[in-house]
Amino acid sequence: MNLGRSFVGFLVLSLMAGAVLWWGVSNGQAPSPQAAKAADEGLLEYERNTVEIVERYGDGVVYVSVVTRPQSVQLPPGLEFFAPFLQVPPQRGTGSGFVIDKEGYILTNYHVVEGADRITVKFHNDPKEYQARLVGAAPPLDVALLKVDAPKERLVPLVLGDSDTIRVGQKAIAMGNPFGLEFTVTQGIVSAIRENPGAIGDESGLVPQVIQTDAAINPGNSGGPLLNSRGEVIGINTAIFTPTGQFGAAQFAGVGFALPINLVKQYLPEMRAGKTLTAEEIVRSRPRLGVSIIPLSFYPERLRQQYGLPDTGLMVQEVERNSPAQKAGLKPPTRFAYIQLPTAEALQVGVDGDVLLEADGVPLTSVAQLRQVLYAKKPGEAVTLKVWRQGRTLTLRVVPQVLR
Repeated sequence: MNLGRSFVGFLVLSLMAGAVLWWGVSNGQAPSPQAAKAADEGLLEYERNTVEIVERYGDGVVYVSVVTRPQSVQLPPGLEFFAPFLQVPPQRGTGSGFVIDKEGYILTNYHVVEGADRITVKFHNDPKEYQARLVGAAPPLDVALLKVDAPKERLVPLVLGDSDTIRVGQKAIAMGNPFGLEFTVTQGIVSAIRENPGAIGDESGLVPQVIQTDAAINPGNSGGPLLNSRGEVIGINTAIFTPTGQFGAAQFAGVGFALPINLVKQYLPEMRAGKTLTAEEIVRSRPRLGVSIIPLSFYPERLRQQYGLPDTGLMVQEVERNSPAQKAGLKPPTRFAYIQLPTAEALQVGVDGDVLLEADGVPLTSVAQLRQVLYAKKPGEAVTLKVWRQGRTLTLRVVPQVLR
């Protein structure tokens, strides 16, 4: 993304070193018990809750530093002399992360450590840098799992909560390292639980929902935890919605996004096992109907009119054998047409298959909307589909399943 132009967009929150000045931090000395007690007596209950969470879990938030070495410049024979003058210096970046157990595993965003040749972490109130390694990742979800060998006393695990129980309006606490400032705490509320506007991950619906918060998060907060009033992690701070042009750099505008922690927990075992999960593997691990579909918005208007198709919906292209869709009676097309793509290629599409209009009452215009409904289902729970079939509308109940 070109952040030099005046427009509103999404910004992932890692930070390239050198973009800001390095300011001093506190010496890390805790107040005496007497002073702490006296200060605590003057706090409101809301403040006391925040302070207790910071004191209990703050040391589990880590400062992540990465170094990425660019590829060597290849010159034609005879020009090797100029190679040293053309080498690009190593790129340095910073972000955040948090400890999840006493074994030294740390969660962060994938974009914080992507392509890094060297990863180090620092703990709150500890100036020492510890070498870390990338164990596993799910790049389409923007999640990475690190492992650090550090003294047990330095490992303060944060508790992973239940992001499915979040309520709009509840308290939200963000911890991380914005602009390279080690360990910062901000708080606000959960502003919304919304369909992913493209802030996190790709656009294929693998991250169907995100947590929106007005707790201040900025570049450098990437990978840090978003916590509730019990100190449980409900999300990983990942992106902000920002007007970028006013001062020539990204700026906090009260709209931040976190990846729901329940989505991350699904893939922790595989990441611990050293896997880097692809989009295809993630899709196969989710409940599915067993159909391939194309939004009718892809169809030219003349083609929709020619075959009497609805203006919106998802046209079924294929139905997998023995899938939930086949068992429920969804029909694939028997006739096809071709759509000319901007790349000069032609895409074959069905013109007389079933069209999915709604899922559990949600109008369907994109694959991401259907996935959002399916991924919210518990095992064995059916989805109700409103289907257009050759000019008439019918209702089908389908139980999504994990299809390997």
